[in-house]
Amino acid sequence: MNREILKEILGKEYRILEACDGNEALEMLEQYGTEISLVLLDIIMPKMDGFEVLAYMNRDKWIEDIPVIMISSEGSESYIRRAYELGASDYISRPFDTKVVYQRVINMIKLYAKQRRLIHLVTDQIYEKEKNNRMMTGILSQIVEFRNGESGLHVLHINILTQLLLEKLMRKSENYNLSWSQQYMIATASALHDIGKIGIDEKILNKPGKLTKEEFEVMKQHTIIGAQMLDSLEMYHDEEMIKYAYEICRWHHERYDGKGYPDGLKGEEIPISAQVVSLADVYDALVSDRVYKKAYSHEKAMEMILNGGCGVFNPLLLECLVEIQDKVRKELGIKSVNECLEYLEEKA
Repeated sequence: MNREILKEILGKEYRILEACDGNEALEMLEQYGTEISLVLLDIIMPKMDGFEVLAYMNRDKWIEDIPVIMISSEGSESYIRRAYELGASDYISRPFDTKVVYQRVINMIKLYAKQRRLIHLVTDQIYEKEKNNRMMTGILSQIVEFRNGESGLHVLHINILTQLLLEKLMRKSENYNLSWSQQYMIATASALHDIGKIGIDEKILNKPGKLTKEEFEVMKQHTIIGAQMLDSLEMYHDEEMIKYAYEICRWHHERYDGKGYPDGLKGEEIPISAQVVSLADVYDALVSDRVYKKAYSHEKAMEMILNGGCGVFNPLLLECLVEIQDKVRKELGIKSVNECLEYLEEKA
């Protein structure tokens, strides 16, 4: 009945999505995301109450982009305080005044629209600031890829997959508090993950067969060479981009169980930037042709990664990869460098 009343008040101005309980509301949020301008949320609902919905919206970071107005007959101070603590933007007690509801909805949508415009403005400024960094990083990575006998798609795929994994990880966990700007820098810095290979003999880099033990020891040095190259840029030591690039170069071959190289870091000793790029690197290497192997299917690659056949990864990152695998398969299906670059420009 309350939904019908609200539809009558707002239906002429807005497209209304109805959910009969909290579970259905979360399904709609998952489907539509920030296409939803506002959520009108009751506290008392079957299966999952309004507070639980707010808790999920906080966990998945939706509350930052989608305003919530609580509309409930529960008007006690403790209920109202709890709603605001969980991120509700406004609280209207039932029975409600039609004009009040209408005006508050309009005001809230306008406020968030203005906020989004400001965010876009700041984002555009950051984009311009980072554009030259991205171009130079792209040029350097393409040099390494060319020397390594590859098309350049690997570096671009790593960028895309790193972005997808970080976006999912930030929604899934509060353990890693990375801003949008930091996620963007990590994805950009991922292009330099193998820059140390510029110091490795081409005969080893492009050997069709399996490397000998001695050759593999030489190959492993690319992590240290890359880190040393970045560390030598003394005037940029305080730059966040260089910090992430260093972490990625040196530690993207570490393993979560401590059996990686070059330093044998274990678990969360490995920076999250290197952990994410490591998983992205392994996945794309599996689904791509190499001088020493043919490409595996997405299904086979996922099986190998999840069964531990390609190293040991952070279980949370593996969950993220499983949950975004359909998007990964679609977006890493891009087969030309130009299409990849266009995609990354749109994402930026």
